[in-house]
Amino acid sequence: MGTPEKLTIDDVAKYCGCSRATVSRVMNHDKRVRPETAEAVEAAMEKLGYHPNSMARALSAGKTNTVAVVVPEKWQEQPYYIKLIDAIEDVADSRGYNIILKRRKYIDSVSELVNRKQVDGVIFRNMEETGKELALYGKMERMGLPFILIGKPVSTYPFIKVDNVGGARAVASYLAEEGYKKILFIKGPELHVDSIDRLAGLKIGLSEKGFNLDNLFLSDGDYSTESGYHAAKEYFAKNKADAVFAANDRMALGVLLYCRENGIKVPEELGIVGFDDNFFAEYLTPSLTTVKPPMYEIGIVAMESLIRMIENSERPNIRVILPAELIIRESCRAGMKPDKKT
Repeated sequence: MGTPEKLTIDDVAKYCGCSRATVSRVMNHDKRVRPETAEAVEAAMEKLGYHPNSMARALSAGKTNTVAVVVPEKWQEQPYYIKLIDAIEDVADSRGYNIILKRRKYIDSVSELVNRKQVDGVIFRNMEETGKELALYGKMERMGLPFILIGKPVSTYPFIKVDNVGGARAVASYLAEEGYKKILFIKGPELHVDSIDRLAGLKIGLSEKGFNLDNLFLSDGDYSTESGYHAAKEYFAKNKADAVFAANDRMALGVLLYCRENGIKVPEELGIVGFDDNFFAEYLTPSLTTVKPPMYEIGIVAMESLIRMIENSERPNIRVILPAELIIRESCRAGMKPDKKT
């Protein structure tokens, strides 16, 4: 038998008295292999000092055990992406897959990975170059390369998304039930699907509670703290409202900063609600009422679904919408601590 650096998969198979295919399945963490067989093969590899070359294994099996994950270029500025990526990596580690994170020039970089057959599949967090994305999706579909979208549905492609409509609808019901009469909604970037869905959910929920939509006002934002601050400054210079619902937590933080600078008491004079439940939300003073999307769960479902598509060589009809949870804290009336109530 050869030296460790020259050992092959056939040597391991011969030593175990099993087939080459079985050893390959064990190395690729195939669940169909019986646990006792997998244990025997892994023990043999350890005893022989066999360390399979990942590239050679990929060529042999026709797989790379690598998945590309596409996120926005400035994903670090939106903390919920950390939970998403953590979940994807957790599943990848447990299933023997590697992750390549792509954020710059993602169309070109993913196209290159696809052309060179360096990945088995791709997870896309919907981007902004719709035309180019559709062309890339079509190309991957023709090649039979699995992919899944996180965010807005596109055509009949597999997708997983947060129930933004349902989350905002819960906010609307809460605000109406708490007796708020004039509500300012601060939008995200123009045409951004999450913001659009959150506004739609807000309107649905308010209408269900008999709220007069003439008392719902809209301001533009771009998801930044600064835009939330300036939206509040511009609106409150000429108008009044007793509640603000910002399409994300960072804009809600901007509103809170504006209130602090201008002597507006929160929640006594103004209720504030955000969306995303970012890490800072519960540590603000007052703590921020917000909607918590299940980002970690989305990452788990996305990666597990993609692996299933890769290993079963099929494209199941994956169309998943996961619920978001309203978290009531001190920035609205019902979340006030007893010793703060007037």
